Amino acid sequence: MEFKAARLDKTATLVSIAVTVFLAGLSVFFTVNVPFGWAFAIGMISILIISYLLSPKRYFFLGSQLCIEKIVGKKIIISLGEMEGYVFVPDFAKLKCSRTFGNGGLFGYYGMFSTAEYGSINCQLTNLKNIFIIKTRKGNYAISPLEPLRFEEHLKTTILGVSGEAKVIQPIAPETIILANPITLAIPVVLLIFIIILTLTNYAQLPERIAVHFDVYGNPDRWGPKSSYLISSIVPSVILFAVCVGVFLYVRRTTQNPAIPNFLVLVICFIQLFTAYFSFETYWLNRHNMHLIPLPYGTGAFLIILIFLFFLYHRKILQK
Repeated sequence: MEFKAARLDKTATLVSIAVTVFLAGLSVFFTVNVPFGWAFAIGMISILIISYLLSPKRYFFLGSQLCIEKIVGKKIIISLGEMEGYVFVPDFAKLKCSRTFGNGGLFGYYGMFSTAEYGSINCQLTNLKNIFIIKTRKGNYAISPLEPLRFEEHLKTTILGVSGEAKVIQPIAPETIILANPITLAIPVVLLIFIIILTLTNYAQLPERIAVHFDVYGNPDRWGPKSSYLISSIVPSVILFAVCVGVFLYVRRTTQNPAIPNFLVLVICFIQLFTAYFSFETYWLNRHNMHLIPLPYGTGAFLIILIFLFFLYHRKILQK
């Protein structure tokens, strides 16, 4: 039995249109105005294509299995013999939910999401209305069939034929959830204070006119007053600090895994540390007319470490 995925809801439709227009326009700008801009353009267009191809297309039953088929890519197969129950949710957006490692509206909602009520969920949705959360021994899944009533009827019939009982899962009691300890926020606080002190110390040693921008090879291509050093150093650090605190407090109340908000703090702190390094690099170049590390190498090392951190983070959110 086959069930098509629901049509994109208004939010996903607007997000898909807006992001497509934005990335297409940005691709044209980079191609015309930036050296090697075509490489950035290919990356941006690839985001659109991949996001579309990975969106869920249909759900179908094959014997005792429920299969989730994407437009392109490997099917997700749920064994109904390992199913512990399911629940129908009229509006997924009303849950205490955060997107921990997934797509939040570009041609669908898919990937890992976390909810206070039902834990971590592998969402394969095209619409946030009339969804089913299916709980198995290997994890939770969420789907959005076009015909929810007909889907539920067939799901019940199939489950009864496999295990003899179709249980409805209940939300997790709030008092049983272990929240992440806010002491983790001491890390970005200390880091912000360190960056401010370092910036003010370096500022006093700079000439009145400094290099404020560099090309892809690390050569200065724009100059300005040294006051711009304060803005480019402190403002990004303050913004990242605010983002860090906001993300921690928001994700903390939507997940049952305290490691997730804690790890997100570490990732954002690493980005904050990189901005501080780049600020110090600007100071060093203006003081000594040389880079600490060639710009391409420093940026490359940052990206490699960031990708590794996201890999570890992805493993964290997959832990039950």
